[in-house]
Amino acid sequence: MATVLSLAVAAEAAAQDVKALLAGAERAYHATTSFRAEFVQTIENQMLGGPEQSRGVMFLNPPDRFAMRFSDPKGDRIVADGQWLWLYTPSTTPGQVIRQPVPSAGANTPNFFAQFVDRPLERYRATLLRTDTVARESVDLVRLVPRFDDQPFREATIAIARRDSLLRRVALLEESGQRRVIVLTTVTAGISIPQAEFQFRVPAGAKVVTP
Repeated sequence: MATVLSLAVAAEAAAQDVKALLAGAERAYHATTSFRAEFVQTIENQMLGGPEQSRGVMFLNPPDRFAMRFSDPKGDRIVADGQWLWLYTPSTTPGQVIRQPVPSAGANTPNFFAQFVDRPLERYRATLLRTDTVARESVDLVRLVPRFDDQPFREATIAIARRDSLLRRVALLEESGQRRVIVLTTVTAGISIPQAEFQFRVPAGAKVVTP
């Protein structure tokens, strides 16, 4: 009986801890108006061979302006300008730009931070895993499992920095079985971001496709 009681107490404490962590991450997100982060993205797909890695800089002005400027592969770009979401990947599909309306929620929202820390307990079942270190930052790892079918992944493990409660890593297990890990090697909040980062000009000769 004592063992069962101890386990129940430990489980309740862990539940309270994860609620506090996610509440802190949500407050940190809503407390600032902009984010800039250098990132490294790794995609593992057993059907495609070895891991693929890309890197660049991510910008966010909540709620609907977002950009990823890739340095590797150089020239690839994703931009949400408040009206349209633009996807330009000349490294894989040269001469084509995909354009679609910016979704306000769900799987394709361009708001990287909000996708995981805006009302997280309403949208996910959360479990506190352990502590870790990401980009020299002490973090807490939280596993998120979607409660609804509006996400293209089975689960996400997010790393919340103890210093500022901002995300430092997101690891996704996607519906296809593909694994995607995005590490934010630096995160700066509350800075002025040039509006040009949230503007996209279609390259000369490129075809615009609207799904």
